[in-house]
Amino acid sequence: MSGVMAAYTAGLVLLTAGLLLAARVAYVRLSRFDAEHELTTADNPAVGTSLFGFLAGVVIVLASLLGSESLADPNEPAELAWDLVEVALYGLVSIVLLKLSGWINDKVILLGFENRKELVDDRNVGAGAVLCGTYIASGLVLAGAFAGRIDPSVLPPDLGRGEVFLRELGTAVAFFALGQVVLALYGFVYSKLSKVNVHKAIEGDYVKDGVKHGGNLAAGLAFGGHLVAIGLLLWSGARHDFVNWPQNLTWFGVAAGVGVVALPVWRLFVDHVLMGKADLAREIYEDRNVNAALLETSALLGLAVALALVL
Repeated sequence: MSGVMAAYTAGLVLLTAGLLLAARVAYVRLSRFDAEHELTTADNPAVGTSLFGFLAGVVIVLASLLGSESLADPNEPAELAWDLVEVALYGLVSIVLLKLSGWINDKVILLGFENRKELVDDRNVGAGAVLCGTYIASGLVLAGAFAGRIDPSVLPPDLGRGEVFLRELGTAVAFFALGQVVLALYGFVYSKLSKVNVHKAIEGDYVKDGVKHGGNLAAGLAFGGHLVAIGLLLWSGARHDFVNWPQNLTWFGVAAGVGVVALPVWRLFVDHVLMGKADLAREIYEDRNVNAALLETSALLGLAVALALVL
């Protein structure tokens, strides 16, 4: 490895570490509560679960960026330096967009929740799990969008790398916005097809052995798992090189449509086959059975991975 490439590789490693640190700082600073206190002094697992999802979303995006083919000439230090700048800018934009996805979760997916109360006052890990799922799903959408390149045949001739970067960034942001719409739609479908009020189930406090507990962890895990599963399908729809809007929107729409239809149907299979004689809804929403939620989530993710790689 040449000295230039060694410096470039070291730069990528340091840049990745810096972006992860920036993500943690952004999460703490942009939260509507003292996140640092909740994470350390208060040992709040709900906030920790939410932060885990946020950082996991950032890691997924960074993995996509680092795994994408570089356009830089390895013999040109200036091009390698610009490549590092691109990764830094994509990473910073991703941090902002993922934080925005948490706000969208508050306003749309967990409609009627007061997330600060659920996370801080009630220490509701179920609500934290839904936020975790939102962040990871949004990270998957961005990862797919960043993985693709704009086909050179649709670009004007002699376009500079900076201009190409701006066009690719605009395309990625557009797919991120479409992904948020699909996540909200899937959350609505999930709630309507459930036998109980999902939001009330996640929010509902209960008393066990004389101790008050906030929310339903099993219900939150199940909902969050569904969001990650649909996120995997959206990753598949967004990861193609950009040819034109009709073609790329078709790929994205097919992946989203398959997810919205196939995942609820697969959930019925899990309920009636994998769970045996047990009632999945009762286990999750009444008995607060985390084992049932994990079984449902693992089955959904298995299907989602298979579909995402096929589509």
